[in-house]
Amino acid sequence: MTTRREFLALSAAAPFVRPDFSVAQDAGDSGLVTGKPMPLKYEEIKGFLSKDQLAPHHGARYSGAIKSLTQIESELEGADRSKSNANYSPIRELKREQIHAMNSILLHELYFSGLSAKGEKPGEAAREMIEKRFATVDKGIEDFKAAAIAARGWAILSYHPVNRTLYNIVTDVHDVGPLVSGIPLVVIDCYEHAFYVDYKNKKADYVGTYPQFIDWSAVDARFRGLR
Repeated sequence: MTTRREFLALSAAAPFVRPDFSVAQDAGDSGLVTGKPMPLKYEEIKGFLSKDQLAPHHGARYSGAIKSLTQIESELEGADRSKSNANYSPIRELKREQIHAMNSILLHELYFSGLSAKGEKPGEAAREMIEKRFATVDKGIEDFKAAAIAARGWAILSYHPVNRTLYNIVTDVHDVGPLVSGIPLVVIDCYEHAFYVDYKNKKADYVGTYPQFIDWSAVDARFRGLR
């Protein structure tokens, strides 16, 4: 029988080893593994995001995070560990920026791979867990949209493996706010660069339209992996 200590140890490692955390059909496709951007599923999503919106978001922001990580890890190899301190030191800044870039890569991959060009309904696994947590799917989506409106960076529907509960998380920066051990299931980019070309300053319109274009088949696969 698994002890509580063993369970917590496994839970803490969950986001890094569980197959349900795959950001694509195969986690090996991630830029964290290949050093290259995953391709967009769609050049545009009619009724939601144009090519002019998606292309620079994918090419500059997501791809840029992969380039940054490559540079950071290269500099880390030669960084002087003996001069590390908590006030200011190259090693401190590089370590912080490493996590910032890594989270940016994964969050963008979850966001892009979680988009669909047509409306879908949640599958059985997603629907059951959302209803258990929020009573109805509509209430869960309303809570998610409220989190997205409040977020300066990301809103994430995250599953915590310790208490086995869903949370809609507000994250203002890539490395500030993610739920420790949380497994992200639905992710929306709330930075202006994700919507400004198409929506200008009407963030609420972008957030309100997003649920109609969630790729529930991809999201449901993430939910099924939790069982």
